[in-house]
Amino acid sequence: MSDKRPIGLLDSGLGGLTVTKEVIKQMPNEDIVFIGDEARMPYGVKTKEQITEYTRELVKYLISQDVKVIIYACNTATANALPTLKNEFSIPMFGVIQPGAVAASLSTKTKYVGVIGTEATINSKSYSKAIEANDPEIKVLGIAAQKFVSFVENDEADSDDAKKNIAETLAPYKDPKYDTLVLGCTHFPMLKPQIREVLGNKINLVDSGVETVSYVKDYLEANYLLTDNNKNGSIKLHATGGIKEFKRLAKDWLNIPVDEISLVNLGDNK
Repeated sequence: MSDKRPIGLLDSGLGGLTVTKEVIKQMPNEDIVFIGDEARMPYGVKTKEQITEYTRELVKYLISQDVKVIIYACNTATANALPTLKNEFSIPMFGVIQPGAVAASLSTKTKYVGVIGTEATINSKSYSKAIEANDPEIKVLGIAAQKFVSFVENDEADSDDAKKNIAETLAPYKDPKYDTLVLGCTHFPMLKPQIREVLGNKINLVDSGVETVSYVKDYLEANYLLTDNNKNGSIKLHATGGIKEFKRLAKDWLNIPVDEISLVNLGDNK
């Protein structure tokens, strides 16, 4: 038994491409459909109701593309929309927070874990609750790093402004008691070199996307949903706006041939 339908991924913008890259790495034979809501990003400063409505539209679009599962390649959408939308749709949907929280809980030896994310993710306390549910002894310090998103989206990670902001934001984690830092936004793995420059190599960086893809692969395998294709899967990327810049950065970051990159109009973008 197998299922040749594609894996769907959604994100508020470009960050979900880090998760897409991980799907390609871990499940190279699977077809992929990704949609990034570039027209309405960033989600991190929007209300829970807005985030839920926008994410609902992305889910409906992916369902229209006949995907077999949906990965929320976005921490903000996972924290604010997934609990509601899981009750509205029957398609299996997976968020990035729970796998990231489990990995962080297993990683820390000092029982001090940092989490950086968007304002909406940090305010939801989703990571803190999930990590503490795994191990009540762990102390979690969450810090909103909203500007990091724009540094990635605008390809400004090495600018003086970015380096200064990253150093200031991460300063509390220079305390040696923090041995684990969760990159609680799928944009943030693209800033690993800049984060390492500030915090060094002693702190373990948890990439929630990597953990999530591993979890989804196990799920697909257990439920006979992996494809039996023996060739590389197709990759179709869609964005709701900023398509020219999206194309450029997507090709740079994925660094592999992409079958299709196109503009999709959703909701109030029509």
